[in-house]
Amino acid sequence: MNTATRIQLIAVTALLSLSTAARAAIATQPADHFADSVGVCTHWSYPDTPYGFAFEGVKQRLLQSGIRHVRDGLSERLVELGKLGIRATVLVDADKPIADSLAAIKKANAQGARIVAIEGPNEPDLFWKNNQRSYAGQGAGQGDAGIIAGVIAFQKDLYAAVKADAALRGLTVLGPALGKTYGYDTRSPLGKGTLTDFVDWGNFHPYPGGNPFSVPFRYAGLEKYTWHGAHPSANLDENPYAFDVYAPPFAPKPMAATETGYSTFIDGPSEAAHAKYLPRLFCEYFRKGVQRTFSYEFLDEWNKPEDREANFGLIRHDLSPKPAYHALRRLLALTADPKAPADFKSAPLPGDLTVSAANGFDRVQYVHHFALQRADGSFLLLIWHDITLDDTSQKPWRRVPLAPPMPAVLKLTKAAKRAEIFIPNDGDETVQTLTNTEQIPLAVLDRVMVVRLTF
Repeated sequence: MNTATRIQLIAVTALLSLSTAARAAIATQPADHFADSVGVCTHWSYPDTPYGFAFEGVKQRLLQSGIRHVRDGLSERLVELGKLGIRATVLVDADKPIADSLAAIKKANAQGARIVAIEGPNEPDLFWKNNQRSYAGQGAGQGDAGIIAGVIAFQKDLYAAVKADAALRGLTVLGPALGKTYGYDTRSPLGKGTLTDFVDWGNFHPYPGGNPFSVPFRYAGLEKYTWHGAHPSANLDENPYAFDVYAPPFAPKPMAATETGYSTFIDGPSEAAHAKYLPRLFCEYFRKGVQRTFSYEFLDEWNKPEDREANFGLIRHDLSPKPAYHALRRLLALTADPKAPADFKSAPLPGDLTVSAANGFDRVQYVHHFALQRADGSFLLLIWHDITLDDTSQKPWRRVPLAPPMPAVLKLTKAAKRAEIFIPNDGDETVQTLTNTEQIPLAVLDRVMVVRLTF
């Protein structure tokens, strides 16, 4: 081989090596972006629930959880919470003058509240009152069509008023989320593109619990897996019904989910299943680009195990934490990076991931992940098997057999000085530590795992 040929081969090899290295990378986001995407719905103005009669205890549970965002109507409690760092998304009622609502929000923020977002009318297709139907002269006496026309008119005026006010224009304006179920045949009655220019974020309420808008298939012990599965991604990922039907009025603006979650009432998931679902839910929505997700809601309003509406909480009516509370608290403690500079830009994680089937569970695409980077340079890989734990076609929900761990390998293009694996559902401590390694074998579980890498 002559010298020129040898030089050419070396150059080609180098280029191939660079190409491989370029491909072997996982995109990341700043770690604090995930922590800042997590919120809960609250009802501070309900005096006959623990929000009212046990406020001090509820406040402490909220602060201990690491959750930064609440979604509620305007309440004097938001001032006290704001002084403690809790940010708020506030619903604006369409039965009040917009100017009055915005004046109250400005006053609350001046007193110490940290209201960072304003949301249009809540589920107006369910709750739009008769006196709201004639808003701005729209649709009086015209039934559902009149309601939708009024909602659109209100949202346009709300957005214009917020952006025209120097004290408010920095706040995020969310669109109205609908409450009824619509399908591919009916779509959102708000229409396509009607509110694109009148929101910063779109909005929907994609509660999990089955997706009938898909081709049924047998998997994991269910005759109709996506139809009757309870996994958080059922209406977001392979069959993105929630995006397809509810996002078009706001497209291409990003979406927020101001309500979603699970009730642990007697006909729903167990508290043990809820603890696995809820961290996965926040991860799924973040992975799919949802800007902020609010679990409905922070506490069980009533001690009524048979009542679905009374059991959506992360904590029980007596303020004792459910297992999901601890799992989420630990996940947020691992991902939060509040001191990261505002202009921090994350770098790709130098590696790639492969997943294998396990004992009949061959849909490896249900192993989901995303990567984060902290300002100190360390990386976090969050990975989970988004498999259903329940069959929602049964009442109460039927527990299905647990999936085995799914084998996966994270191959790095340079050695990590330290790799630590955490399972927030199971505790605060690391479950495994590796040093000076370029390959990390994983047994991916039905609950979120966190791999922390230091190079």
